[in-house]
Amino acid sequence: MSNQRLPMLVTRGSYVYPTFEQILEIGRDKTTLAVKEAVEKYDGQILIVSQKKPLEDDPLIKDLYAFGILANVKIKKEWKDGTLTVNIKSVSRVELMNIELDAFYTAEFQVKEPLKSEDKEALKKITKYIKAMINSQEEFPSEIEEVLKMASTNADPNYIVDSAAHLMTFMPINKKQAILEELDPIKRIEIINDFLDEKRQSADIESSISKKIKSRVDEQQREFYLREKLKAIKEELGDMDGEGDDMKKYRTRLENEPFPDNIKKRLNQEIDRYEGLPAASSEANIIRTYIDWMMQTPWWQKTKEKTDLKYAKDVLDKYHYGLAKVKERIIEYLAVKQNTNSVKGQIITLVGPPGVGKTSLAKSIAEAMGREFIKVALGGIKDESEIRGHRKTYIGAMPGRIIQGMKRAGVKNPVFLLDEVDKMASDYRGDPASAMLEVLDPEQNSKFSDHYLEEEYDLSDVVFIATANYPENIPEALYDRMEIIELSSYTEIEKMKIAKEYLVPKVLKDHALNSDQVSFTEEGISEIIKHYTREAGVRQLERWIASIARKFVVKMLNKELEKITVTPKIVNEFLKKRIFEHTEKDKEAQIGVVTGLAYTQFGGDILPIEVNHFPGKGGLILTGKLGDVMKESATIAYDYVKSNYKQFNIPKEVFSENDVHIHVPEGAVPKDGPSAGITLTTAIVSALTNKPVPKDLGMTGEITLRGLVFPIGGLREKSISAHRSGLKKIIIPFKNKKDIDDIPEEVRNELEIVLVQKFSEVYEAIFNEKLKKVEKELPIGTLASDKNNSKSSSQEKQL
Repeated sequence: MSNQRLPMLVTRGSYVYPTFEQILEIGRDKTTLAVKEAVEKYDGQILIVSQKKPLEDDPLIKDLYAFGILANVKIKKEWKDGTLTVNIKSVSRVELMNIELDAFYTAEFQVKEPLKSEDKEALKKITKYIKAMINSQEEFPSEIEEVLKMASTNADPNYIVDSAAHLMTFMPINKKQAILEELDPIKRIEIINDFLDEKRQSADIESSISKKIKSRVDEQQREFYLREKLKAIKEELGDMDGEGDDMKKYRTRLENEPFPDNIKKRLNQEIDRYEGLPAASSEANIIRTYIDWMMQTPWWQKTKEKTDLKYAKDVLDKYHYGLAKVKERIIEYLAVKQNTNSVKGQIITLVGPPGVGKTSLAKSIAEAMGREFIKVALGGIKDESEIRGHRKTYIGAMPGRIIQGMKRAGVKNPVFLLDEVDKMASDYRGDPASAMLEVLDPEQNSKFSDHYLEEEYDLSDVVFIATANYPENIPEALYDRMEIIELSSYTEIEKMKIAKEYLVPKVLKDHALNSDQVSFTEEGISEIIKHYTREAGVRQLERWIASIARKFVVKMLNKELEKITVTPKIVNEFLKKRIFEHTEKDKEAQIGVVTGLAYTQFGGDILPIEVNHFPGKGGLILTGKLGDVMKESATIAYDYVKSNYKQFNIPKEVFSENDVHIHVPEGAVPKDGPSAGITLTTAIVSALTNKPVPKDLGMTGEITLRGLVFPIGGLREKSISAHRSGLKKIIIPFKNKKDIDDIPEEVRNELEIVLVQKFSEVYEAIFNEKLKKVEKELPIGTLASDKNNSKSSSQEKQL
C-alpha cells in the first residue's frame, strides 16, 4: 500500500484501461479542481474511479467504486465556462483506500499488478474467444481486427484483453468495473464472452429493438456532444446567438429584471428542464415555446401615463366631432383615474350602430392617456379556450386572446378594446362570456388564470373598453359590470361637419390630392348624404367621397380635368342615379293624411299616415307592413275616437255603417314602434270629421285609451328629419321636454315645438278649436238607479 494520497477524478462510467490514452471532457467543479490540483502539485498523477450511478450529479463516497486507475493527466484546453478538455494516460490498476472528500475527492491507493502468463495455450484461448466474438456480433468494433493481429505476434495477453475491453464501450458499468478489477486475463475475456452470450440469447425482436434504441441513443449523444462543442466554440468566438445563449439571456433577465418571485422560480425550473432534454425531442419544443411566451409576456413593464386633461380633450376633439356627452364622460373618467390612481370598477362600454366611431373613440382614449392600444375582436367566439387559453400539453396550445393581446402591447397597463362583445356565442366547448367575467370583474381580474401560463396574471392595471351594437345582446352577467355610454346615429348636420372637417381632408390626403384640385361644396356633400347614403355612421359617406376622388384622378391623368368643384350636378354625374329618396311633405293640406315622425337605425324620417272610410260593417283595415306594436297603436287610436265620438262631432252611425282603412305608405318597408299613436288618432279624426290637417305640421307620441300622450324615443333624429323635410311645427309629448336640449340649436330655432299631455291639446293645436265636453254615456245594461245606490252598496260591503 502506498501512503501517498492523490486527487481523484470521478467519471460517470468512462473507463481507461492500463496503457491506453483517452480525451475526456470535464465539467463538474470537484473534478476540475482535482485535475488542476494533480497537474500543479503531483506532476499530473491522478486516481480515476467511476461512480455507480452515472446520472448522479453529486455522488457521495458510498456511491463510488473502490477500484480504479492510476493515470497521468494533462490539460489540453480550459474553456470560458470552466470546463476542461484533458488527456488521460492510464498507468495501472489500483485499489483505493481511505477515500476523503474536501473540495474534491482524494484517496490512498495500492497498485494491483495483473497476472502475467507466457503460456501459448492461454494466448490461443484468448484468440479463439475474440474470433468467436467477431463472428457473433455485427456491432463489434472493426478495430478488433488489429487486436487479433497483435495476438498472432505473441503480445502480452493482458494488453490484448484490455484492448478488446477498451473497444466495447456498449458494455454496462458493472461489467466494465468487473473487467477492471479482474487481474487474470483469461477470466477477463470470459466476462466479455459471457456478456456477449447473454446478448445472443435475447429474442430477435428484442435484439432489433435494442439496435434501434442504441442507434437513437448514440445519435442523441452524438448530437448532444456536437451541440455542446458548438456552444463552446461559439462562446470562444464571442458568437452568442444559439439556443443555449437564449437561455443564458433569459436567466440574466430573470436575475436583473423585477419579475415576480413565483415567475422567476417557475421559469428557472423550466429552463433547467429544457437544458436537460435533447433539442430534437417534442417535449423540449413544448417547453421552449412556453419559456418564450412567459418571457415575452409583460409582468412588470408599464407605460407612463399622461395626466393633462386639456390634452385629453384636445385629442378627443381632434378626431371626433360632436359626441359632447360621451367626451364629457371620458374626461370625467380620466379625472377620477388621475385623482384615485385606480381604474377599478370602470369598464366603459360604447354602444351604438356600426360606423359611429366606437373603435376610433377607444383609440383616442388610449392616445389621450398615453397608453398602448390593443384591440381584440370577440365576434363569433364560441370556445372558452379563446379567452383562457389551452393547456400547454395539447398540440398547438397557446395562451388565450387576452394574454396574446398583453404580449402584443408589451406593457401591463394598455387600453384594451374588447370589440363586438355582444356577438359572443356559446356551445359545447364552453361559454366565453363566463370566462370574460374573470377578465372584466375588478374583484377577480387581479388574479386572472390562463390555462397555458398556469400562473396568475394581474389585469387590474388594464383599462378595458368594450363595444357593442345592441345592448340587449350583451350577456347579462357582463352587462352588470359595465358602464354603458350610448353613441346615437349622426344627424345630417353632424355628417356635414364630419365630412367637411375630417373625411374630405383624409380622402384627399389618401389620394395625394389637395383642396385646390378637388373642392366639395356643402350642397354637393348634402346631395351625397341625403340621396346616396342611409346609415347611422359615416363609413359609406367616406366611400362615396373616395369614389369621387378616384374618378377625378382618372380624369386628371387622362388630361381631361385639372381641378373640379363638387356640386350636386357633379355628384349625380360621377355617382350616377340617386339611391335613396327621403319622404317629402305634402304640398297642400289634405283630409285624412297626417305626417308622423319616424326613427330608424339610419336616422330620422317623416312617415305620412293615410286614413279613408267607406260603407261597410264597422271593420278596421290596416295595411303597410305594420308590426304588432303599431297594429296595437292603430286599434287603440280607433277605439279612442270611437268611444269619444260626441266630443269630435262624429255621428254614431259612422262607425257601424263604415269600414275604416289605415294605410302607411311604402308597404315593402317594415314599420313598428309605439310612437305613432297621436298621428293615427289625428288621421282618423280628420277623415271622419272631414277636416284637413296643416301640411307643415308633424307629430309623434303614444296614446292611451283615455287619451293621454306618453313619451317616445329618438326625438333628436325625428326633429332633424322634420326640419329637413320642411315642416314648421311639430307636436311632441310633454314628458319629452327634457330631451329638447338634445335637438341641435339650428333645428330648434326654426321649428315650433308644441308640448302636449292629452289628445285634446293635440286637437286644439291642429284645428284651432277645443273639444266639446260631453258627459260619458253609461255602458248598455247599466241602471240609472245603480248610480244613486252606489253609497248604500258600499255601506253594505263594509258590513
